Amino acid sequence: MEKKKVDQLYQHGFQLLEEQIATYIKENYSGISKIEFSPIYIDGDGKFTMRTAYVIPIIYDNYGNKAKLGGRVENTNRVYAKHGLLNGISSLDFDINGNWIIYLDNSANGNQIDVSKYDHLPAKAKLSTNDFIDDNITSLVQANHLKGVFASKDGSSNTLIRYNTEIRWGK
Repeated sequence: MEKKKVDQLYQHGFQLLEEQIATYIKENYSGISKIEFSPIYIDGDGKFTMRTAYVIPIIYDNYGNKAKLGGRVENTNRVYAKHGLLNGISSLDFDINGNWIIYLDNSANGNQIDVSKYDHLPAKAKLSTNDFIDDNITSLVQANHLKGVFASKDGSSNTLIRYNTEIRWGK
């Protein structure tokens, strides 16, 4: 498969994952001013070494503090998986006809969902709950990395979101 097609598949799959993460945080947390995403980091060749791909969501509170989701939370013993393949995206591949196969791990009903044919996150793929994100944000607040951030049905409607589908290939 040519690299350009693989890059486009990864960019689209991760765009949908980023939309899912950002929408969940924006709709379920107050005190968030901005959410932005790192480039998509891809390592491994998928043949002899397992391919890994992930993004790092970064959330900002209304006081100018920022914290990343996933990885180690400083000043705690908590470590969270990165968002990407194996944690957020359960399938990112091509079928025998070269069509995209994109499945997100979770959806509104709690099951994995096929989003292969969507340009943007469909309503049925929005998260209704996500214990992983909730626990990670709680740890960041408790460790004083974020201030004034709390779970709320009101959400943070004025949150600025910056998606990022740049790909950075590792070795």
